[in-house]
Amino acid sequence: MNRERVREASIRVQMTEPLPEKKERFRPEEHTALYKIEQKASDLIGLTEWKRILREVYAWIYISDKRRQAGLNHEQHALHMVFTGEPGTGKTTAARLMAELFQEIGVLEKGHLVEAERADLVGEYIGQTAQKTRDLIKKAEGGLLFIDEAYALSRGGEQDFGKEAVDTLVKTIVCKPPKR
Repeated sequence: MNRERVREASIRVQMTEPLPEKKERFRPEEHTALYKIEQKASDLIGLTEWKRILREVYAWIYISDKRRQAGLNHEQHALHMVFTGEPGTGKTTAARLMAELFQEIGVLEKGHLVEAERADLVGEYIGQTAQKTRDLIKKAEGGLLFIDEAYALSRGGEQDFGKEAVDTLVKTIVCKPPKR
């Protein structure tokens, strides 16, 4: 009988306590860079998938760094990304926020964003395209290179130099290991 009263009393206490309206999230100070970018991203409508990927990429980098600090095996990957969508859907803004996050957490030395388009990469004569593309890549070192409407590089006929720009980009991506 005493047990029933104790149980009954504890149930009454639990039932009469007001329920918290909103559960606060635990935010360790070491994750402020992510929270800062998430706050900026929360002002953007849509981009739900990108916001999820932002957290996943951050978690992957964070865990990889913790493993490195603990002397455990950790993989180093290049963080090449493709943002797709209709014009005006926030691809450039997403790239800017990603560059800012990477700079804040030390993935990028400088954290700047170099925005480019087809005209910035493709030359008018043979040999100019590869040099223009290499110069742009060099300008973006330590930061993030965002090629707006990159699909335009694959357009054109036999005499178009867009393919040369793509080949130069791929060669750099494959041959140059990421810095960390």
